[in-house]
Amino acid sequence: MSFTNNSENLKVALERIGGMCFKAESILGLCIDGFMKHKIDLIERAQEQTAAMNEEGNQLRKLLSNKAAERTINNDLIKCLLATLSSIGLALNGLDSISRHVGFKISEKIIFSDKGLDEIRYLFNTTLDILKTAGDTIANRNEKFMKCVVDKCISLEKLAAHYAEKHEERMVTGLCPPEASPVYVNIIDSILTVAWHIKKAVTRLFGQW
Repeated sequence: MSFTNNSENLKVALERIGGMCFKAESILGLCIDGFMKHKIDLIERAQEQTAAMNEEGNQLRKLLSNKAAERTINNDLIKCLLATLSSIGLALNGLDSISRHVGFKISEKIIFSDKGLDEIRYLFNTTLDILKTAGDTIANRNEKFMKCVVDKCISLEKLAAHYAEKHEERMVTGLCPPEASPVYVNIIDSILTVAWHIKKAVTRLFGQW
């Protein structure tokens, strides 16, 4: 993706879009800390930051729409940036869902089995890595990084499916508390939402739909 002198604002917009992935990484970090330490204030901070990021996304959409109206910049480039931004916005919805389900777990004092706890923690950390690599992909406009994000997302999806099967086995054998099951499943679904839309974000940036 190349920029001309009259598209300097688009370079800034691209940097801000990449920065949103790093901010999303920070938000997920707060959710993980809240999850592990049972601290609702960390979840509230995550939700505040998610709201701020949504507002930043609205500002960037307005900026890009205004640039498109100037008719002096390649609209295909703007379309790629808008599509990328849209996917990141949907990933933010997944982060918001994570924070809500973790918050519910904390407020209701729901306990996961040791195995379930380890699985969620591993998926969380894998998603952190995906968000960081996605930020690097966008900031550096590096197609190799993009392919790395895609591979990591595919691996996470497969692992999540495997964990879901193990969770069902624990439900049958009574190792998983019944009240923990829907929270566990909802957190995994929310993690997959984040990964799916981050994968779409980086592939859209390179025009791969």
